[in-house]
Amino acid sequence: MKKTKIFLSMLAVAAMFSACKPDLEGELGEPSDKVKGLSGVWELEQFIVQDPNNPVLEERDFSEFYIVEGVQPLRLTLNLDDKTYTTESTLGKNPFGPSGTWELDDDFAPSYFTMYGTTDTIRVDLQALVLQTSQNMGLIYNRGCSDGFKSVTYKYNFKRVQ
Repeated sequence: MKKTKIFLSMLAVAAMFSACKPDLEGELGEPSDKVKGLSGVWELEQFIVQDPNNPVLEERDFSEFYIVEGVQPLRLTLNLDDKTYTTESTLGKNPFGPSGTWELDDDFAPSYFTMYGTTDTIRVDLQALVLQTSQNMGLIYNRGCSDGFKSVTYKYNFKRVQ
């Protein structure tokens, strides 16, 4: 008898919670276009180097090699129409090359894009989705050997300037 009362009490509580759901109102709208989100002019704000083979995964900020007051830092322009890119670099090493084309792995939920430069092709991971309203873009470039061994990870944090 006692087990029946407990069961009925639990059933009543479950029914009470399931009955209290509010009705959905409005619509979510159209999904954001991730390709348009990447399009624009991006300026380097921070440069971090990480050793992926170090168990501590310590990160070091080497922004001073790219960002000096009075000098324009690395700029990356991603064009939407023809999916081309150009860079303007005065300080530090530019792994992207001066120009080329780019493509996303998935236009609806991108996790990386490939940059086809004039002399090299690199894959750059996105730290997060970049929407049209996003003012920041984080890129991760895992540099390694031909056997797939990662030797260093470069993290580029950009801010939108146009």
